[in-house]
Amino acid sequence: MEIFLSSLISGIANGFAYSLIALGFVLIYKCTRVFNLAQGELMLIGAYIFATVGSFLPLPVAFVVTFALVAGLGFLIQRLALQPVIGQPLLSLVLVTLAVGGLLQGGMILGWGSKHQSAPQLFPLGGVAVGPATLSYQHIAFIVAGIVLVIIIGLLFNRTKVGLMMKVTSDETTLAQSLGIKVTTVYALAWILSAIVAATGGILLASIFGVHYTNTGLGFKSIAVALVGGLESLYGVLIIGPIIGIIEFLARTYLDPILGDGFGAIAPFIVLVPVLLIRPNGIFGWKRIERV
Repeated sequence: MEIFLSSLISGIANGFAYSLIALGFVLIYKCTRVFNLAQGELMLIGAYIFATVGSFLPLPVAFVVTFALVAGLGFLIQRLALQPVIGQPLLSLVLVTLAVGGLLQGGMILGWGSKHQSAPQLFPLGGVAVGPATLSYQHIAFIVAGIVLVIIIGLLFNRTKVGLMMKVTSDETTLAQSLGIKVTTVYALAWILSAIVAATGGILLASIFGVHYTNTGLGFKSIAVALVGGLESLYGVLIIGPIIGIIEFLARTYLDPILGDGFGAIAPFIVLVPVLLIRPNGIFGWKRIERV
């Protein structure tokens, strides 16, 4: 029972980490209809920056500097890489994000090397007892951060003028331009918000595990969360993330000893395939109906 409960708690907490990264996918897609394959690299860049500045600056200042730098990076990516190809086929835009991810990963290796980097410890050791298992403070931080960010972004989209501009731009770019909305500014804002969300997940992960450029695998698992939850649904990724995490950790605990190490790592993608066959738009995604 203790092993099951520990796997369950770890799966939920890590699932919220996937949800944090998947939020970035949803943000970009909701505003630009582009699937950003560089989200995992943006997360790691945020983690590397925090690990560096946190080593010589007070933590509050390190947070501000990290968010400012990743926001600037998100803006530059949109302006320099994505804006020149606006209006091109969707596949071209997706491939550009893939190229951006490769450049960011190369930059991480050049800037920080291939060695594992440590980051400042944000939370004390220990945690809250949940029956025979323990929910660590780091895991609690993932859960709280995921819920808070979804609420903030949800309010942004549904209760502010900026959110309305993003919705209009996403649905019909020509209509947005006719209403006086500067589409490139909306796109840039989406990338800035996505980079900040990614950096939040990166900072939390770095404080627990440190940073290494190979950790972009978390981004691929978050792709499964975004696709299963639905690329238009903020709340969908918040729900599906913990479910995917639970499946992964239960598979590691009970199926890896039988089927071999590594089965738990591919469990999220095993879930992804049948879900997308039944609901191509994701469980909470929107089904678009076009009248002709």
